[in-house]
Amino acid sequence: MTVMEALQWANNKLRKSNVDSPMLDAEILLAFVLEISKAKLFSRFNEPLKTHHSEHFCELVNRRALREPVAYLIGKKSFYGREFEVNHSVLIPRPETETLIEHTLTTLQEKKKEKERTLIADIGTGSGVIAITIAEETHLPVIAIDIDPDALAVAKKNATNLAEENGIEFQCGNLLEPLIKLFKTIRSQKDIHTSDVYPFKTLIITANLPYLAEHCMETLQPEIQKFEPRLALVSGADGLDAYWELFRQLKMHQNILPREIVLLIEIDPEQRSQMEKMILHNFPEVQIKTYQDLHKDNRVMRIDI
Repeated sequence: MTVMEALQWANNKLRKSNVDSPMLDAEILLAFVLEISKAKLFSRFNEPLKTHHSEHFCELVNRRALREPVAYLIGKKSFYGREFEVNHSVLIPRPETETLIEHTLTTLQEKKKEKERTLIADIGTGSGVIAITIAEETHLPVIAIDIDPDALAVAKKNATNLAEENGIEFQCGNLLEPLIKLFKTIRSQKDIHTSDVYPFKTLIITANLPYLAEHCMETLQPEIQKFEPRLALVSGADGLDAYWELFRQLKMHQNILPREIVLLIEIDPEQRSQMEKMILHNFPEVQIKTYQDLHKDNRVMRIDI
């Protein structure tokens, strides 16, 4: 079987399985198997595949025909110009999340005169794409928190591979709890040298928490329903449980946190009104801004507390 024949076979098989981009997926998988760039496939159309390459490719195509995402099959996904490792313990990074990165960087630019007194915390870090991207773009310290040890293991590996200075501290815990513990420790010290993030004035929190309602899972593509971690997707009957808990913790422990707190969170566009009500219920005086992604959907909210 030649490269061209392999691609044609895969394209036909994936099309029958209702895969959205069968030929593109076939090209990505074959380039991965051959360990070459996708562009180089075009100069090898008439070359025969070695047996072990053919077998590996057929295995991957069969898994893709069952709707397993390409990112899990090849173990990586590009995000904000970097290639991150992913597996079934973490969500596959979405382009929409780059909107959160852009507005976080804008916020940090606004605070640049006090950047030495700014701490960034990424809550629900997953594969670490937000924490690592911000750390690399700003060279500021970041605390990355996730409740799932398996997800943190992926994030730590990505930090080792991608973060040059690796100024990221990973913590396992429920939302803000590790951060609250850190600040309680700092506040209790007479000689405050317990962390390289002190002294602090501003806390910037990024969060892309689960925000799907339970009933929404039935409407999602098989790639998401069957293969991506439910823990990172679903958050109660209305999809807001995780954010309710985040704002509850923040309100309860605001007195030990820095004076100035800015949250940047990713949301379901349809949740904007509900999210605003939740935020104002906990923090009536805050300023809320909403930003659209490239599809003109309301995707990111900034809350200045």
